[in-house]
This record gives sequence, structure tokens and C-alpha cells, in this order.
Amino acid sequence: MYKDMRQKPSDIALSLYEIAGPIFVSLKEEVSPGKKARSHPEVKELTFNQLRILLAIEYGKDQVGKLARSANVAQPAMSRIVDRLISLDLVRRDPHPTDRRQIKLSLTPKGTAMTRRVRLKAAEKYVDAIKHLSASDRQKLQGGIAVIVGVIEKTRREDA
Repeated sequence: MYKDMRQKPSDIALSLYEIAGPIFVSLKEEVSPGKKARSHPEVKELTFNQLRILLAIEYGKDQVGKLARSANVAQPAMSRIVDRLISLDLVRRDPHPTDRRQIKLSLTPKGTAMTRRVRLKAAEKYVDAIKHLSASDRQKLQGGIAVIVGVIEKTRREDA
């Protein structure tokens, strides 16, 4: 899969999505685990789309319009999703700091705890495999994650 370190940037970008897919599925399984019990009693009220919206708000998509464009849905539909998350006390609306016409979305402490709980539960899937890595491979994995986070942060700033 990752044979040559001299790959084109487009090939490396594609590899990021190949890594993201299984992680995304792990998160989805924590919210929609099929016939198994859900990971936490409060998650029963949360759909996977709602979790995606919570994570998007957490990572900086802090306005309904931005969320709607990001999810490729109409703004009224996104408003309904956000209203539901507000009714569950996972999201709150705050005045925009510089523009009185806009509303800024943020997670409540309960919303922050929810996203953290789901991420930790999904991460459990990888703990055993990581335990069996050599110290050198763990260090390489941590270094690679740091680079990936840097790439994601750079694109996030450009999208803002």
C-alpha cells in the first residue's frame, strides 16, 4: 500500500482517505452498532448524522450555513438537526463575537463529553494491535499521526 516514499501528493492524499475510512466506520459502529447494545445509554438518542454534526462543530464548523454546505444539505434541514442537538443539550447557540447577525454554535459540556466518549470507545478497537507494536513502530506511528494532524489543521485553516 505505501511502497514508495516518493509518491505524488495526490497519492498520499488518497492514502489519508484509505486510513480515514476504517476509523470513520469504527465511530459509526459506536453509534449504530446494529443488533448489539449501544456503547453508552445516552448514545441511543444520537444518530450517526448527529454525531457527524457534533464532530464538525467541535472541529470548527460553527455556523449552520457552514455545516449545511459541509454536509451538502439544505440549510433548513441542518437547522432542524441543530435544533435537535440543542434540545438534547449537546449544542448551544451563542452570539457571534463580531457580527450580531450571525449565531455561533458550540458544544455544551455534555456534547463535548459525548464526542469524547464515542471516540474513546471507537479507539479501543486499535489498542490491542498497538500494544503489540515494537517501541520503534509505536514511535513511527506517533510521528505519522502528528504529520497527519498537521495536514488536517492546515486544510482546516484554509477552509475557514
